[in-house]
Amino acid sequence: MRFWNAVAAVTLKDLRTELRGRELLPALAQFIVLALVISNFAFDMTPGITVHLSPGVLWLVLTFAGLVAFGRTFAAEKESGSLEAMLLTPAGPSAVFAGKALAAAVFLACCEAVLLPALAVVLGSPIDAQVVASVLLATVGMAALGSLFAALAAQTRARELLLPVLALPLWIPFVVVGGRAVQAAMAGQPIGGQGLFHQPLAVLLDFDILFLVVASLAARFVLED
Repeated sequence: MRFWNAVAAVTLKDLRTELRGRELLPALAQFIVLALVISNFAFDMTPGITVHLSPGVLWLVLTFAGLVAFGRTFAAEKESGSLEAMLLTPAGPSAVFAGKALAAAVFLACCEAVLLPALAVVLGSPIDAQVVASVLLATVGMAALGSLFAALAAQTRARELLLPVLALPLWIPFVVVGGRAVQAAMAGQPIGGQGLFHQPLAVLLDFDILFLVVASLAARFVLED
C-alpha cells in the first residue's frame, strides 16, 4: 500500500508542476499541429494516399513528441538536486520510477488527445477505436522505456543526445507493430489470422508486459547509481 501511495504522490507532483508551469504540454501541442500541417503540404495529401501515409506521419510525430516529453522526466529533479532527496524517502527507487513513468505516460496521452483529432481534421485520416487502442497500448511500453533511459541519461551531460540514441532502437517494435495496427484500421481491414502482424494489439500488449517488467527491475539499479 505504501508503494502505490508513493507512486500516486510522485505522479501527482509531476502533473501539478506541469499544470502550474505550463511549459511542456502547450509546446508539444503546438509542435504536433505544426508537424501535421507541414506534412499535409509536404506530401500533398489526397484521399487515395492518406490511408497509406497517415500511419507513418502519426508514429513519426508521436515518436518525436515522446522524446521531448520523456526528456524532461528526470531532468528537472536532477538540475535542482531534489532527485537524491526523493530516493532517500521510504518509498524507494521503484516507486519513484513508477510515478515518473506514469506521469510521462499521462503527458504523452494528452499529446495523443491533440494528435488524433488533428490527424483527422488536417489530413482527413479515419480514426476509430482500434487506432486509439493501438496508440494507447504503445504508449505504455514507450513510457516505461523512455522513463528508464531518461533516468540514465539525466546522469550525463549529453542527456539530450543520449536519450534518442538509447530509446529509439527499442521503440522500433512499437512503431512497427503499432503502425501495422493503425494502417489496418484506417484501411478498414479486419485483424485476425495467424502470425505477428495479424494480431498487432495482442503483440503490443505482450511488448508492454515485457518492457514494464524489464524497466521496473532495471530502474532500481539505474536510480541507485
